[in-house]
Amino acid sequence: MKNLRSFVLALGILLTTQAFPAGDSSEVYVRAGLSRKGAGDYNRALLYFNEAVHLNPRSYSAYLNRAQCEMQLLDYKRALDDFTFALLLSRTWEEAYEAHFSRGLAQALQDNLEDALTDFNYAIKLNPDHADAWYNRSIVKGKMGDLEGELHDINMAIDLKPTDARSYNSRGIVRSLMGSYEEALPDFGRAIALDKKNGDPYFNRGVAQYELKNYDEAVRDFSEAIGRHADAETYSRRGNAKRKMGDYQGALNDYNTAINMDPVYPVAYFNRGYMKLDQDNYQSAIDDFSKSIKLKSDFSLAWYQRGLAKEKMKDIKGAINDYTMAIEYKPEFEDAYCKRGMARYQCGEKMDGCEDLTRAVKLGCNIAYEYLVAHCK
Repeated sequence: MKNLRSFVLALGILLTTQAFPAGDSSEVYVRAGLSRKGAGDYNRALLYFNEAVHLNPRSYSAYLNRAQCEMQLLDYKRALDDFTFALLLSRTWEEAYEAHFSRGLAQALQDNLEDALTDFNYAIKLNPDHADAWYNRSIVKGKMGDLEGELHDINMAIDLKPTDARSYNSRGIVRSLMGSYEEALPDFGRAIALDKKNGDPYFNRGVAQYELKNYDEAVRDFSEAIGRHADAETYSRRGNAKRKMGDYQGALNDYNTAINMDPVYPVAYFNRGYMKLDQDNYQSAIDDFSKSIKLKSDFSLAWYQRGLAKEKMKDIKGAINDYTMAIEYKPEFEDAYCKRGMARYQCGEKMDGCEDLTRAVKLGCNIAYEYLVAHCK
């Protein structure tokens, strides 16, 4: 960065000898950088921190704040390097904590989960009373599949900061993922009470209500979420709840709205096709499942449902092909083995059909067992 001053002046950025007299310390540039950083002008702040590092290569504050600006500018690789330099230069436990915590965030954003976990572990060891470290470590543990560990850390975050809406929302999500939907409901309720403008807790509570078969409550929550931030997924999920309530026109309207909002959202086409199949509108259902598959070729359930629709239209060979694709993308798909086995048997492919039925039985399909006993002797 030997030519940094001339480069900055060429861009018209205020780094002049009038603003900062020659010989002034790097701390002047750090303070200027902090001012621009606080204003959200990260590019200009970065230039001030660059000059601060140039004048004092051992400035903890310059490296740390430069890294935080780089994070905002999505330059995670440079941010990680600067956080590491800051950590090496840290002199107090507070500085070490901030560097570990910030580097953990950068690692997590890069999906370097093990490294992120290590940094958050150090941060918590240095400052076990900081809720944000527990909260962010919980997110990393969740991404690593450790739901019990995630729940433990979120509980710690809530104990330390009981007014943090995001922690209650996260705990509700974890409990939902663990199948504890009843326990999740109060968490989402608390998150809503603390932050009524955020639609996410309404959406998540709607999902839990749907799983509990409280479809009218689910519709209300999804509607509240839509009122705060409308998107295709929420409309599609509200459509599912309306379908369960027998409001087919309302469900169709929601699916159509979802598709209009996001024409490349495969789940909306799938859900609309599923409803059409349920209403015996087979060809239209096939069209929707085909659109889902075109948008997401490994959408195993869409292949399977299209196979069901084709079978209803007496296209047995086409159905067998779709069941085969469903199995290819989901090798343990017991229902697909069952339906393919029955279809093959009906087509005269008795040996292959019985093999499929045997496989379905091993995977736990009771219908396949009954068919196998009746036909494959």
